[in-house]
Amino acid sequence: MNRGQPTGELRFPCQNSPHNLVASLRSVFRATQTRCVLSKIRSSDGKPSLLFWVLVAFLALLFATGGASRTDVQSLVILRPASIIVCALALMTLRKEHLAGRKWLIGSFAAVFGVALLHVIPLPPVVWQSLAGRQDLVDVEKLAGVTDLWRPLTLAPMNGWHALLSLFAPLAVLLLGIQLNRDDLFRILPLLIAFAGLSGLLGLLQAIGNPQSALYLYRITNNGSAVGLFANRNHSATLLACLFPMLAVFASTAKGTTDEVRLRQLVAAAIAIVLVPLILVTGSRSGLVSAVIGMLGAGLLYHRPTDVRTVRKGSPDRIKALPILGGLAVVSLGFLTFFFSRAEAIQRLFAEASGEDSRTDFWAVSLELFWKYFPWGSGSGSFVEAFQIVEPAYLLDATYLNRAHNDWVEIAVAFGLAGLILLVLACAAFFWRSFNLWRKAETGRRYVAFGRLASVCIAIIAIASVSDYPLRTPTMMGVFAILTLWFTESGRERADSVSTGRGGN
Repeated sequence: MNRGQPTGELRFPCQNSPHNLVASLRSVFRATQTRCVLSKIRSSDGKPSLLFWVLVAFLALLFATGGASRTDVQSLVILRPASIIVCALALMTLRKEHLAGRKWLIGSFAAVFGVALLHVIPLPPVVWQSLAGRQDLVDVEKLAGVTDLWRPLTLAPMNGWHALLSLFAPLAVLLLGIQLNRDDLFRILPLLIAFAGLSGLLGLLQAIGNPQSALYLYRITNNGSAVGLFANRNHSATLLACLFPMLAVFASTAKGTTDEVRLRQLVAAAIAIVLVPLILVTGSRSGLVSAVIGMLGAGLLYHRPTDVRTVRKGSPDRIKALPILGGLAVVSLGFLTFFFSRAEAIQRLFAEASGEDSRTDFWAVSLELFWKYFPWGSGSGSFVEAFQIVEPAYLLDATYLNRAHNDWVEIAVAFGLAGLILLVLACAAFFWRSFNLWRKAETGRRYVAFGRLASVCIAIIAIASVSDYPLRTPTMMGVFAILTLWFTESGRERADSVSTGRGGN
């Protein structure tokens, strides 16, 4: 018996044949190798663990291939199998103690996954034909002479499967992230800043280059706008807006020597200044609103590092002057961008403020759909087909509506009462957790700063979803999964004997 085996008792065979002896020695060797690998996965020497690097690689893949919401994007052929493989690998190292403090988060994701799964399970004809809003489909089948088909709840079964498979990307991020210690989890912040900054710089090159150039990664995109690593300018602008609060926490949690802290603050300030023209050239009007919220959130989140052992206090006059100089630099760059005719977001804001945008009409029809298919909904991934059934004549043209352009409404249309319940519960949990973070939590704690950062970014994404659908892209799904991990970190009470004394703040 080997007491060190995690899988239970190891028994040697009674026979003393060479074959059985060799087999037993192999078992011992493999078990020893397993223990060595697990010890490397959860590093405790202050260096990033192996799981951290796996997550880094997967996030890089997400940003490279997951910037579109369409189901016919070729890069999904790589991303979706990779997501499932990463989920399987993460489950192999997942332990019960990793769920401590995060059970409600895992339960929430399981509920979303379960509802999406229920929408693609075939139902007997007598069941699905009795569901609200299915009479049109029943009449078509009668005309075709087919009345005994088993169909799922969703009107578009293939799109329903696509919607279900899309959940594996954020699930992979979530399963890897909950296994990281606090230090590794916070190391993801500069990584997200780097990826988002790369997307912004690519968008700048797109804005000043040929609208049909190879810099655009997706065939169906906003050509001529700064979309970066995305297919939609609004999604790019939403991520850039989230950078403001991220940079504030990045600068506030600086550690090390005085020079290292100042360098980190200067880098954060420089990126923040460049963000303003980057958002303006995206051409996203909702991005302007998100940027304002992001800057306000950054003002609330930023505080000067107070660790007197590593940070030397500077001149009070210079400290007071820095915010003024930074504000002037931001305003100056904004005006420069506008006067050089590159502030497309501002131009579109005034050009289309007269009512040419018909999103309010889309929303009105979408609300009709909600009641048409209430309480079960039209089904996961079925908005296009459901909208085309009731689309009024005055909205008909050469294009089709791919989304409701209001994710709150679309979730209600597709998932019905179940979707509404999940939304209400999610909002209640968000407000309750945010209240505790901003009013009751100890400000000096690092995990509190990251929790508040997550609350601001989640609010930005939620508000952007009123007029768009940023969480329909795998990239933003992965970012949102990271935000939920930061958001719940202050409630995690997991005793990690391997990393005792680390990550306590």
